[in-house]
Amino acid sequence: MLKKHRLRKLSVGILSTALFAAAANAQKPPYDPNPPFTLNLLKPTEVKVGGFFSRKTVKAFQPKNPYNIFINYELGMHCVGFDISYCCVIPPYNSIQAQAVKSGENGKLPKLLTPEDGVKLYYYVKDNSYSEGNKMRYWSVGKDTNGDGDMSDPGDNMANYVWTHLFIYKDLEGTVPKNWKKSQRLHIGREIQIPIDAGPSGKPLAGGYMDYSGDNGGNIVFTEPMKGVQSLVPQVPLKLTASNIWDALGLPLTAFNDSRRRGTIRSVTQKEFQPYQYSMVQLHDKKGRPITVNGKIVEFFGTNPVDIPNCAICHSGNGRAAKLARQEGIKLFDKEYQYWKKNYPDISEYMARLSSGSINILELHDKRHGTHFLKDYNPNASTNRLGSVGPVNCADCHGDNISGNLQEPRPNVSGYKAVKAPTLTEAIHSVHALYLADMNDKAGRTVSCQACHPTHWQNPDMNDFDTNPFQIMDSNGNNKFADADQRTAGGGCYLRRDAHSNPHVKPPFFLNEIGKWYLKNVSMKNEDDESIDEIRGLTCTNCHNQLTQELYKYDDLKNVVTQEGKTLRNKSIEEIIKVLANGDIKKFKQMADPRLNGDNPIYTFWANHKGATLVKLAEKNGKKVLLPWNAQEGKPVPYDAASAGKDWWLAAAEPHCANCHIAPFVESEGGKYFPIDQPNKYSLYRYSKAHGSIACQSCHESPHGAYPVRYEGDDRSVDLTTHQQALQFSPDGSYAGPVTCAACHTVNKKGVPVQLEGTEYANDYWASVVLIHFMREGDQKLSVKELVKKYPYKKAQEIVLKGWK
Repeated sequence: MLKKHRLRKLSVGILSTALFAAAANAQKPPYDPNPPFTLNLLKPTEVKVGGFFSRKTVKAFQPKNPYNIFINYELGMHCVGFDISYCCVIPPYNSIQAQAVKSGENGKLPKLLTPEDGVKLYYYVKDNSYSEGNKMRYWSVGKDTNGDGDMSDPGDNMANYVWTHLFIYKDLEGTVPKNWKKSQRLHIGREIQIPIDAGPSGKPLAGGYMDYSGDNGGNIVFTEPMKGVQSLVPQVPLKLTASNIWDALGLPLTAFNDSRRRGTIRSVTQKEFQPYQYSMVQLHDKKGRPITVNGKIVEFFGTNPVDIPNCAICHSGNGRAAKLARQEGIKLFDKEYQYWKKNYPDISEYMARLSSGSINILELHDKRHGTHFLKDYNPNASTNRLGSVGPVNCADCHGDNISGNLQEPRPNVSGYKAVKAPTLTEAIHSVHALYLADMNDKAGRTVSCQACHPTHWQNPDMNDFDTNPFQIMDSNGNNKFADADQRTAGGGCYLRRDAHSNPHVKPPFFLNEIGKWYLKNVSMKNEDDESIDEIRGLTCTNCHNQLTQELYKYDDLKNVVTQEGKTLRNKSIEEIIKVLANGDIKKFKQMADPRLNGDNPIYTFWANHKGATLVKLAEKNGKKVLLPWNAQEGKPVPYDAASAGKDWWLAAAEPHCANCHIAPFVESEGGKYFPIDQPNKYSLYRYSKAHGSIACQSCHESPHGAYPVRYEGDDRSVDLTTHQQALQFSPDGSYAGPVTCAACHTVNKKGVPVQLEGTEYANDYWASVVLIHFMREGDQKLSVKELVKKYPYKKAQEIVLKGWK
C-alpha cells in the first residue's frame, strides 16, 4: 500500500509538472522580449520616473556616450574614376553627413543638436587631405569650360566642366529673384569655379565646418529639364541634403591615404586602394573651440566608401572586351598600353592597363555608335592625348539624374558634337547585360553587377584578384563563381558586406509577405535551390529589379507609416503575384529574382524601362497646369518627358525598405524632395526619418552598408571600418547591429528608455523598437501618455509577431 501511494503521488507530481510546463510554454510569447545584447559597458544609475504624485525610483543605465555623432554618406558606394584625363562617367563626389545628439543622462530626454544650440561640426577625412596630384587627375586635365574654343583659360578643366549644367542665383538656400532672368544664373564651374581639392559646393577635402540643412533640407541647386517641358517648368530645384542633417557636400575623395601614396599617379597599384575611408567629425562650440568630455574631444568617425569601377579588368590586357575588340580590328588601346610601358619606368601594370582600358572603351564607342572621340588621338603625346576633343564627359550625351543632368544633350558641350543618347545608366547596364549574359553563377544570377562595380577590400593583401578566393573574378574578368553561389564571394560595395548579405544576422527581420518569400526562396536556398540552415542573403538584382518599380507604381498611400490607402505591400504573396504577374509564378520570379537561363530579364529590365508618372498635365481656364501624379484629371507626364535620366536613381526606380519590411519599418512619405520623390509614395531611405527627426541612416547606416556589416576578422572582412563604427555606440562592446536606444537614452534592464516605465513597452525591447519606427516628425513632442495612446502596445506587439522572421 505504501509503495502504491508513493507511486500515485509521484505520477501526479510528474503530470502536474508536465501540465505546468505546457501552460508556461502556451503563455510564452513566440519571440523573446529581451534585447540581443547586454548592458555591461553602461554605468548603472537610479532615476526617478513617473508623474509628480506617482514618482518612483528605478534602477537604470546611463547612455553609452554623453554625446553622439552619427556619420554616414548619401550613396551606397561612390563608384568613380580618379584619372579623368580620358573620360568621366561619374564625377568625384563624396559627402559626409551627420547628426549630433546630446544624450539624455539621468533620465532626461536626448536632444538633436542644431546651430541654435551654439555648436558646429568640424569634419575631415583621416589620412586623406588632398586628391589632385599623385592621387587624381581632374583639375590638371584641360577642357573648354567657357566655350571659347580653347582649353587655356583659367578654369578650363574637367573639375569645372562636368558641373556647368547646375546653377544658383544667389546662394545654396535656393533663393530666386522675383523677376529672374537667365543672365542672372551663376553656373557651377563657370561663374562659380571649383577650388582644387574641393567639391562643387566649395567644401574642401582638407577639412572645415559642415552646413546644417534645417527642417526643410538644404544645398539647393537648379537644373533645366528637357526642352519639351521648359515652358511649364523652366528650372528644377534639386535639394541635395535631407532635412536636419549636417553636411560637407561632394568632396573629391579618392581611395588612397596620404601616408601610403608615394611617387607619381602612374605608380598606383591595386594594393593601395583603401575603399572604406574614415570620415571624422568633431563637436565644436560656436567660437570654433572643440568640446571636450573628461579631457577628450568629442569626436566620432564614420565610413565613407569610394572605389573605382573595374572597367580596365575587361577592357585591357587579356580581358573579355579586349579580346573581342582585337577580333574587330580595334588596336589603339594596345598602343596606349605600349606607350606607357615604354616611356615611363615608374608606370605600374595597373595604371598602364587603366589607360589602355579607357582608350578601348572610347574606341569601341566610336566604332559602334559613330562618335569621333579619338579623331585627334595622338599615341605619342605626353599630355592631352585626345587632342582638341579633350576628355569625354559621358553625361554630355547621356542624361543622368545622379549628377543632376536632366537635359539631353547637356548644354554648353565642347570638344565634340553632343547628340541625344539613351540614359546613362540604361546605356551602360543594358549593353553589359547583353555582352555579359554568360557571366552568371550556378543559380543563373548575373555576377556582372559585382564584377563591374567596385570590388576592392580594405585589406591590401586581399586586392590580388587572382589569389583572393572570395574575389568574384580574376584579373582578366573571368568568372570565378560559375559553378558556385556568388553570395559566397565578396569584395566591393555589397556582397560579403551589408546586413542583407551577412550570414550572421539573426531575427527579427520584421518582414512582410514579400520579405518572407525572399527569405524562404532566396536567402535560405543555395545555388542548387536547396534549402540550407545558414542564411545566404540577397544579391543586387533582388532589390534592383522590376518588382521594385511595379510596387512603387501601384502605391497611392494615404498614410505611409500604417499603409492606409492603395498598396500591395501589406497583401499576401498570392494576391501580389495575381496583380503584378496575372498569377504566373514564373513571371513573378523573373521580376523578383531574375535569372539568365535562356531568357535575359536583366537586359529587358534596363533596355525597355518606361519611367513612372511624374505629374498630370491639365488645362484650366485656357491655361496648362501641372497637377500631382495621382490627380483625377489631366494627361500623365512621365519622368521621361522632364528628365533625360528618366526616373533612374530617383524614388520611382530605387529599392525601398517597404518592399520587404512590415510597416512601420518603412521610409517617409515623398514630396518633400520632389521630383526625387513624390507625395503619397515612399521617399528614398536616405531622405527618411523616424523617431522624430532622426535619420534612418543615423541608426542603420547607409545603403549597401547597413548594420550589422559582415565581420570575419580584421584581415578577412571587406569593410572593417563600418563594423568599428557600429561599436562606438555598442552597449556591450560586441553588438554591432543597428544603434540601440542605450546610445542616447537612459534605459532600464531591457534596454528600453526609462521614459516608457509604467507602460507595457517597458518590459518588451522589440515592441519598443516598433514604437520608435512608428514615431515620425512631430511625434517626439507628444507626452508619453499621448504617444502610447497613438501607438498602442498591442499593435506594436502584433507587428513583432507578424514580422519576427
